[in-house]
Amino acid sequence: MDKYGEMTVFLAVVAEGSFSAAGRKLGLSPSAVSKLIGRLEARLKVALFERVAGTLRLTEEGDTFRAAGERVVEAMAAAEDAVSAGSGEVSGLVRIHTALTTAKYLIAPHLPEIFDRHPGLRLEFVLGTERANFARQGIDVAIHSGRPTELSLIGRPLMRRPWTIAAAPSYLARHGRPARPDDLLSHRCLNFTIRTQWNSWTFHEEEEGLKTIDIPSHMGADQGELLRTFALVGLGIVRLAHFHIAHDLAAGRLVPLLTDFQERTDDDRFYLLYLRGRARAPRVKAVIDFLARKLR
Repeated sequence: MDKYGEMTVFLAVVAEGSFSAAGRKLGLSPSAVSKLIGRLEARLKVALFERVAGTLRLTEEGDTFRAAGERVVEAMAAAEDAVSAGSGEVSGLVRIHTALTTAKYLIAPHLPEIFDRHPGLRLEFVLGTERANFARQGIDVAIHSGRPTELSLIGRPLMRRPWTIAAAPSYLARHGRPARPDDLLSHRCLNFTIRTQWNSWTFHEEEEGLKTIDIPSHMGADQGELLRTFALVGLGIVRLAHFHIAHDLAAGRLVPLLTDFQERTDDDRFYLLYLRGRARAPRVKAVIDFLARKLR
């Protein structure tokens, strides 16, 4: 295996957290991955990984090698994209990083159209609520809320994301309906365990103006889809993106609450993120333009 291949295996181990997981991703046995990393360490004359409490962790030298390796992979991808852009053909793999709810409710309904237009295109979704590491995870495009701060990324603004507070009729029948924002403090509320700023709910009251309440959590999850399920079975009051529960509201499965107190600016904006220069590849440009058009 050449040096670029070794780098690919090394970065896969970093991303997956173990030799066996990296092997599954690359179609190699764990022993083959272990031997390859051993040869790489012998050639570099440093240890790249150490085992701490049963987990694989990068050494200081390994982290330095990782950062340099990610730049190599980015440069290689940019070089390939520059060559393939000349053909103008839209084919090949594009990896998209976003949250489960965004992929399920905003992107999936539109995918038949892009595949009808570009049958040679292939898509892989990498799901997560935190920002992607583009080089380490091999990401081409990402959709997340908030303007990017990384200089290596382009961020195209997309649709705004308003939030809605709601509960199931079964919950309201048992526990009553909150009349004012402060009533939430005595209700069962469902909160995120990540991005905990989402658990501060902002309201507008005529007497007090803007008011933010840190909502106590009765149950928590790191995925909005699970919080939606909790709410649907009557476990508590939830605050989720409106697009996420719009069908439930329309069908009466969830009931909107405290709408007179909702702050009209209580939303954020999605951004379409991609590495500078990556949009030159026809496959990536086609996906970027398609998502930007559908989610503007």
